[in-house]
Amino acid sequence: MRIKREVDLSILLKIKKIGENIAFLRKSKKLSCEKLAYSIGISKSFLGYVEKGLTNPSVETLYLIADGLDCEIVELL
Repeated sequence: MRIKREVDLSILLKIKKIGENIAFLRKSKKLSCEKLAYSIGISKSFLGYVEKGLTNPSVETLYLIADGLDCEIVELL
C-alpha cells in the first residue's frame, strides 16, 4: 500500500525548475515538444507535464530526455 505524503514546497519548486530547464534546452535546439517526445518514446502530454513541473519524472525519464536533447542529465538539474 502506498501512502501519499505532502511534498515540501522547496522540492516542488526544484521540480518546476527542472521542467523549465528542459523546455529552455528543447527550444534552444529548435525541437518541438512532439518531436522530442516521439524521439525518446514518451507521450507529448507527459513531456508537457514535466516541462510545466506538474509531475515528478523518474531518473530514467530524465536520462531519456537528456539523451534526446544531447546533453548531460546535470544540465537538466
